Amino acid sequence: MSEPRTMPEVRRIVVALDAARIAEEALEAAAGLAAALQAELVGLFVEDIELMRTAQLPFARELGLASAVLRRLETSDMERALRLQAVHSRERLAAAAAALNLQWSFQVVRGQPLAAVFDALEGSDLVVFGRAGRLVQEHRAPSIAARGGGAQTERFRHLSLRPIVTLFDGSERAWHALAVAHALAATARTRLTVLVPAEDAGEFARRRQEARAWLEERDSMARFVQLLGKEMRVVLDAVRKERAAALVWHDPTAPKDRAALRALLSELGCPLVLVS
Repeated sequence: MSEPRTMPEVRRIVVALDAARIAEEALEAAAGLAAALQAELVGLFVEDIELMRTAQLPFARELGLASAVLRRLETSDMERALRLQAVHSRERLAAAAAALNLQWSFQVVRGQPLAAVFDALEGSDLVVFGRAGRLVQEHRAPSIAARGGGAQTERFRHLSLRPIVTLFDGSERAWHALAVAHALAATARTRLTVLVPAEDAGEFARRRQEARAWLEERDSMARFVQLLGKEMRVVLDAVRKERAAALVWHDPTAPKDRAALRALLSELGCPLVLVS
């Protein structure tokens, strides 16, 4: 049994915000983790350099919402739009932090989104990514900032409806991920699902018992699901079947294998909490 004696102290929860990823669900997960782990909530807004380069192309066009007329996309227009979005993101972060009395900070950086996020991480930081493929709904009030004193399910209305899912393979990082997933599920008062990659029933039973014993010591329980392997496709299928509110994923290669992480984010239907 490789359970670590102590879990690494998490000082910051970094939530990645950019023009291509949804913010609300990821922000809710990040704020919940910051509350559970007594960590600082850090919003990182990334001005995507690829968007800036696109705006510089002579054939770049945008469709006016009011006029429905195509016009040339100017670099100044893109910069203005990104600044406005950064302001909205900061306001949302501040509201979420205030609702849970969290210490918080907000940074704006320019670069390739994944690279910029990893460059900003320090030590044992946890990072939360929103799911790709949807535009940020900046004009909705963040759900976590429900009027004072509301029920926990109101504060975490996205997380509380579906389970927090994590992958447990018995490694030290898997124990860290289990602890993070347990903390988030407990704070949001939602269910916990543990995916256990195992080649046979015996291996599954052993790993399930290890994780179950750890959870029982904390008066918690979980649903355990056996996976026949831990390839990305297998994990993604299981996450979809469980209708996860968030996936807590441990992967030591993520900072290096950006292509694999980008592929995961493009197909994942929920926020990703990365334990690396």
